[in-house]
Amino acid sequence: MRRLLVALGMLLALGLVPSSILAQEATPAAGAVAPALDRTNTRYISPFTPDGLNPGLVASVKEEQGICADPSSAAIGRPDAWDCLGESDQVYDPCFENPFVGEGKPEQVACFDTPFSTDIVVLTLTEPLSREKAQTTEAAAEAARRGEENVDLAPWDLPWALELANGERCTLLRGTLTLVAGQVVNYGCANGGSVVGMTDRSEPRWVVSYLANGDYATTLVDVTTAWS
Repeated sequence: MRRLLVALGMLLALGLVPSSILAQEATPAAGAVAPALDRTNTRYISPFTPDGLNPGLVASVKEEQGICADPSSAAIGRPDAWDCLGESDQVYDPCFENPFVGEGKPEQVACFDTPFSTDIVVLTLTEPLSREKAQTTEAAAEAARRGEENVDLAPWDLPWALELANGERCTLLRGTLTLVAGQVVNYGCANGGSVVGMTDRSEPRWVVSYLANGDYATTLVDVTTAWS
């Protein structure tokens, strides 16, 4: 053991130990400033496994039925994401399909408030999902938030949520949107700030224009993690 520790110390001194041995990549806690990254971490939500609900998730309601008639307006661009209605008339969006349901069994979806919580609602559907649903929603997300160039949105054009290098967690806004300096305010953030305009994805490390609560000018902030 002593020889191993000495050898590791020598490798550290020489800078030869891979970074993956020293630390694991993790989503920072809300409000924590994330270290600089070479690229934005893109994450897809995948709530089901062949054995059922992912064990890392907790279903807050044991059994609930519902229907999913419309494409999600939160996880835009994902063909397996839906806007659903529970039996108590509660609207859930986004809800993600269970791709492992056996033939002849009722379809299921897992519904999230945000990607930052493990508490979800699982709906057993009383009507089959429509496989001809539109690939975009909200008039192609307001024609790509007024860009008007491409109405066929991919999952990363307007991600469901963003985690920023300043510690903010921001989710895609829906409904009536506001403008700042002629740009659409696309995201509302946990600490009261907002993201103005589209995400700049021209480099591996994405950047947004962030407007802090009460501030009068935006600043450029790196996107550490994007969720879809």
